[in-house]
Parts: sequence; C-alpha cells; structure tokens
Amino acid sequence: MPVIEELGIGLYYVGAVLIVNGLWLLGYGEDRDVAILNLLTGVITFLIAAYWAFVPGTEGTAFNAAGTLLFSFTYLWVFANAIREKEDQRGFGWYCLFVAAIAVPTGLIVFQSGDLGLALLWWIWAVLWFSFWLLLGIERSEYNDLVGWYTLAVGIVSGAAGFVMAAGWWPVI
Repeated sequence: MPVIEELGIGLYYVGAVLIVNGLWLLGYGEDRDVAILNLLTGVITFLIAAYWAFVPGTEGTAFNAAGTLLFSFTYLWVFANAIREKEDQRGFGWYCLFVAAIAVPTGLIVFQSGDLGLALLWWIWAVLWFSFWLLLGIERSEYNDLVGWYTLAVGIVSGAAGFVMAAGWWPVI
C-alpha cells in the first residue's frame, strides 16, 4: 500500500479526534469523553509511524515516521491529561509550540517534493498547534472559543484529506 494511503488511515482518526477535541474546547463534553478517542488516535498513528520506521521494505521513511509521531504523542498526552483531569496544561502547551515549529519547515519540504495539498495540511496544523501553545502554554484563555472552532474546522479538513488519501485519490491539487 502506498505511504499516502497509509497516512490516510491515520488522518481519518485525526479528523475525528480534532472534531471531538474542538467541540470539547467549546464546552460540549467532559474530559473523560474525549480521552478514549485521543487514545485510539494516538495508538493508530503510532502504529503507522512504527511500521514506517521499523518494518523493512515499507514505502514510509524516518521523516514520515518522525512527523507522524509528533502528532501521536500529542493525542496520547491529551488522553493522559483528560483521564487524570489535569488542570495545568502548560507543559503540554510548550510541546505544542515545538510541534508547530517543526510543522512549518516540514510543510516546506513536502511542498518542495511536489505535494501542495499535504504541504498545506502541515501549515494548517502548524497554525493549530501554535494556537494550542497560546491557549495552554501561555494560558491565553480569551482565545478558547476561536481555538475550539479552528480545531473543529481543521478536523473536518484533516478527515476529508484522510478519506481522499485512503481511497487512493491523492493528490487532488
């Protein structure tokens, strides 16, 4: 199976979890409500990344695996914080800034490889993870609703991209 189709499998769940997390930020749901989907998404994307990194003969690369693991760890961290009902999220917020900083040049590398659609996704995710840093790392709660709506929108875009990738119709642009 081509690497982009494997990525699509993970992005199905990334889309779902971002939609649910966006709704959670908007006040629709409790911490424990979002925990299980974050765990499932973290595990699925971790397994995809581990497959790319450690199974000989796959089309995935260490670069593919490393980028995917950034997000896997995000969802696993959200799971852990949600299940523990952790209030102080500053450490996680600073991790999100790291993810955003890596996502920008990753988008550039992907763009240079000829995949404009995936590059745009990386840059959309960079803005999202930067907004998580604002919300959690430096505790700018006045952005909560804006970040919630943006998370929801990015979830829809990511899930749709995952569908197109998994169906073998990528790239569309």
